[in-house]
Amino acid sequence: MDIVYGQPLKELLQISSYFKEQLIVLVNTELQEVTVKKKYLKTCFLVNEKTDLNKIKNKKKAVVGGSVVANEFAVKICANYLLQPVNEKQFFDLGLAKKLADNNTTVVLMFDELRGKNSFERHLYWKNYLEVVSYCKRKDTKFIVASGGTDPLALRPRKVRLALAEILGLPKDKAKEYLEEEIK
Repeated sequence: MDIVYGQPLKELLQISSYFKEQLIVLVNTELQEVTVKKKYLKTCFLVNEKTDLNKIKNKKKAVVGGSVVANEFAVKICANYLLQPVNEKQFFDLGLAKKLADNNTTVVLMFDELRGKNSFERHLYWKNYLEVVSYCKRKDTKFIVASGGTDPLALRPRKVRLALAEILGLPKDKAKEYLEEEIK
């Protein structure tokens, strides 16, 4: 399983079939959802505090974290995915990890965002994600590394994302289990 932002679907299909990867495409509107589902890809709505949650009641939801408010919003709405819960600053702790585990929310590092940072910012990301993975392990919260790109060529193979999760401290069997989880 891999998570990407909405992008040119034709190229995305070609590359995802090459990697033999099940993709979740993050969408903002129902029109985008229909377009993506026509291509037989899974969708997940990217939501924030302003989104009308009644329209997407029984659908998968993802929240872009990176602040205390955004991370707690993901807990409040029982989001399926919390994307980028930290950035150069740390906004993740054991309490949040426990709440996310109780809600069965998966914490996601979007690799493409990390790739675009300068060396100092990248160092801060790595430091913070080492702590995030440590907290996730202690509270049995799911953690995955996703490609997270807006360009189809930014997709990363599963073995690269598994290796990154292992480097961050996730056991190999858990990293593989979380990535291979089937999407309903």
